[in-house]
Amino acid sequence: MRVHNESSVNSTVHRILLGVLWALWTCLLPTKSLPAQDAAAVIAAMEQATVAAIAKAEQSVVAIARVPRNRTAPDRAQSNALSLGLSLGLDDPLTNPDFVPTFFGSGVVISEDGYIVTCSHVLDDPKQNDYYVWLDRRAYPARVTGVAAKVSASDPFSDLAVIKIDDQRLQPIEFGDTSNLRKGQFVLALGNPDAIARDGQASASWGMISNLNRMAPSQQADSSAIKESIHEYGTLIQTDARLGLGTSGGALIDLDGKMIGLTTSLSARLGVESSAGFAIAVDKLFLRVVSQLKLGKLPEFGFLGIQPEELRITEKRRGMRGARVSVVLPGLPGDEAGLRPQDVIIQVDDEPIHDRNDLFRELSSAAAGQSVDLLVHRRQFEAARPNLLKLTARVSKKLVSTSRPGYARNAFTAWRGMLVEYATAIPSELTQAGIWRTARSQPQIVVSEVEPDSPAWQAGLRPGNGIFRVNGKTPESPEDFYSMVEASSGTVKMEIVEPNGTISTSSVPSESTP
Repeated sequence: MRVHNESSVNSTVHRILLGVLWALWTCLLPTKSLPAQDAAAVIAAMEQATVAAIAKAEQSVVAIARVPRNRTAPDRAQSNALSLGLSLGLDDPLTNPDFVPTFFGSGVVISEDGYIVTCSHVLDDPKQNDYYVWLDRRAYPARVTGVAAKVSASDPFSDLAVIKIDDQRLQPIEFGDTSNLRKGQFVLALGNPDAIARDGQASASWGMISNLNRMAPSQQADSSAIKESIHEYGTLIQTDARLGLGTSGGALIDLDGKMIGLTTSLSARLGVESSAGFAIAVDKLFLRVVSQLKLGKLPEFGFLGIQPEELRITEKRRGMRGARVSVVLPGLPGDEAGLRPQDVIIQVDDEPIHDRNDLFRELSSAAAGQSVDLLVHRRQFEAARPNLLKLTARVSKKLVSTSRPGYARNAFTAWRGMLVEYATAIPSELTQAGIWRTARSQPQIVVSEVEPDSPAWQAGLRPGNGIFRVNGKTPESPEDFYSMVEASSGTVKMEIVEPNGTISTSSVPSESTP
């Protein structure tokens, strides 16, 4: 393994950047041209910087194979065909150097003890697949950390997942600063295109940043369908670096060898096989989600409880920006923060809001229970100009509905036969869209599942029941609820509200109570 000193890499990068700037300035002068020897020096410096950046980051990029657990004979035949006639049979993929997986992708090491980040779509359903990882000619079975697939966690909404292998000697990638990325910045992509890097030797491609805050292509034929990914609201880095099939989960790095994005090869639209070059930016949302996935938990995405709409075309022509609030749901975070219909939200924390997608993206970037500052334009009756207000909202949890299942090793387990969730993250059919739209005082959590004949079921609890109080205390999150009930070994008294608004008291006996 070749080790490169970071300071030498940085100095090389600085020299190349200065050289390129000098070369461009010289070429722009009408009376001068760049001497051949100087042009060659610039090219050599650029080559040296590229080689150094790749050498620094490539030891952190792995190849991942996904192998269905219950493969049928046709599946094995297809695998053999993809292996160009090389027999796969029932050989262990770890010991067969000719193994070419049917499903493959890339990953990036984020800790010395074996945690690897990749794209959720690379893993598909961890309950139905096994995973293998290759790194620098070393092979590992992957623990995508869970009971069945041993995956730490996989979140389809952010398209991020974390897996685990048994090693204590890995080289984690270094994250770069994405706050000042610009179009035209040179980047390198490292990954496993077409499974060619399955020996763990990452393949590299070169390009630049084509654009920022790009939207992922929607997988829904209906443009009005609910978005299944936060990246459909505009979070992605677009690059012209070549990202072939299998580079999803690889590293997009800058010329310092630091990771600024997790590459994802997405089809431009349904039915198109050629992939577009995108990367999930290593920003505050990425870091928050990955930290939760590493703990084996699914991330939460903020929800305000409003219905926003786009500004009118005439307003945009006058230079206005923001998202107009058309509906404020009673008792939810937006209502409690003081938002009113016709307010225009122009900023969330320090991020400017230009349209509805910006608002959804920034609110989703916040975790449930987090407070966000809203800058709002409010039109007052007969006022010449709208008032500028600063409101603070404590967001709840967004209901996420995706076609692929999420997976978490440390998901909540049922307490006395019941599970609870944030009220805002419950499907409307459970609450019948009743109390949640009319009550001024609403419970923060709701029963999401109840096992028949369990103590909770026998106490009369059903999915859709809101929980106001537990033993006299008010839970504000599922974590609050579970900590309250687990502190009691006996009967737990709850004040509940049904979807029709009826409030009652329920006593849930312990498992051992006859």
